[in-house]
Amino acid sequence: MSAEAYDPRAPGLLAFHDSVARFRAGDDTPTAYLGRCLERIAAAEPRVKAFASTRLDGAMAAAEAATARYRDGCPASPIDGMPLGLKDVFETRDAPTGWGARALAENPGRRDAAIVQALRAGGAIVVGKTALPELGFGPPAATTNPWDRARTPGGSSSGSAAAVAAAMVPVAIGTQGKGSLTRPASYCGVYGFKPGHGTIHRGGDGGGQATNTHVGVLAGTLEDAWITARFLSHGAGPHPGGFGLEGPKAPPAPVKPRVLVRMEAAGWEATGESAKAAYQGQLARLARRGVTIARAADDPPWAALEADHGAAAQALSAIADYESRWPLVMYLERDRDEGTRAFHALTHERGLARLAVSREDYLLALRTRRRYRKRLAALEGDGVFAVTPAATGTAPRGLDATGSAVYQWASSLAGNPVVSLPFMVADAMPLGLQVQGFVGGEAKLIAAARWCDAAFRGGEI
Repeated sequence: MSAEAYDPRAPGLLAFHDSVARFRAGDDTPTAYLGRCLERIAAAEPRVKAFASTRLDGAMAAAEAATARYRDGCPASPIDGMPLGLKDVFETRDAPTGWGARALAENPGRRDAAIVQALRAGGAIVVGKTALPELGFGPPAATTNPWDRARTPGGSSSGSAAAVAAAMVPVAIGTQGKGSLTRPASYCGVYGFKPGHGTIHRGGDGGGQATNTHVGVLAGTLEDAWITARFLSHGAGPHPGGFGLEGPKAPPAPVKPRVLVRMEAAGWEATGESAKAAYQGQLARLARRGVTIARAADDPPWAALEADHGAAAQALSAIADYESRWPLVMYLERDRDEGTRAFHALTHERGLARLAVSREDYLLALRTRRRYRKRLAALEGDGVFAVTPAATGTAPRGLDATGSAVYQWASSLAGNPVVSLPFMVADAMPLGLQVQGFVGGEAKLIAAARWCDAAFRGGEI
């Protein structure tokens, strides 16, 4: 039975950006805003289990400091006073970083990750660290889907998506190496924004040395997703070698997309009939508003890219497996004694299997990635975006698996920006529309997504 009835036009998600003017006018305060979040956490967290840990006393002190800055007319940043959740892979000096593992849950915090340092400097309020599967690929956390407690929230940014969906915070930070951000966004009915690879610094993310890892945002509004991601890219800087996220501080103005290219062949056979119907209906409504809906199969360059999906998926896995040997697989190699084993057997099985990827496999995967990225870049056009369902269906029942990430693999390998828009319903549960842009085109993607969002909220699509 659903915990709450899901309506994508009135999901009850929180917005922060809309409150800033009230903070400035004195009609509301960050202290009061956080107080409302804490009330919701107290009510929802016992059933949702989104957080690995919370630091509520410190959060209230930070909110009071933000309130004073607004009162004095000098907020520290566009996210000053914003309560948020932080995926428990990012180091924090005042709390352990457990990576979803009991074996690491008591490790003392020693430093802040690059984005955490930026968040603190900007006045954002880290309410707590959000749950994830053990080491990101082991057994899922106990987190439930706020719309149906019998279903998964997805993974591995499961707690971040659930915290936003349950209206405990307006924003939560997640990561994606394969499908860890936009798939939970789809299952939980929130906005997911994965900027391009390297646009946000990954220093202090225990698995962030993997070159497929992206830092991203789950949010109750597109505006909050953009403002937070842009602030992180400028405040923490891009990852070394990256160019950062370019665009205005304020969310880019809505711009109607010209063409949406359907590129769903990789996951279409696995996609449920109700999800297909919801997706096709959404595209038909966009077409009636004048957006051209094209098929990748009908355009040879797009068809060639789509046909390369199998090799792309293999390359993504090989790169992730090879590059996670330190430190994640290192933990497991130190934990081989079954009598004293601290990590779950499934984590051992999946983690140690990664050692089978050879250096030759890895080099082949890197070449495949380079070829795939080059092919995608050649397809860039004005107002052109790729579109797929954000998942093969709604959140699967049960909490022992996190669902299929087949629709995320290509963009995780290519490193291009992606949004998941919570527009669709299938089987009375959320389903996201995934729109993909091109490398360096985050602002263009958000502008197109905002046009779609406004049309959806206005009942036009």
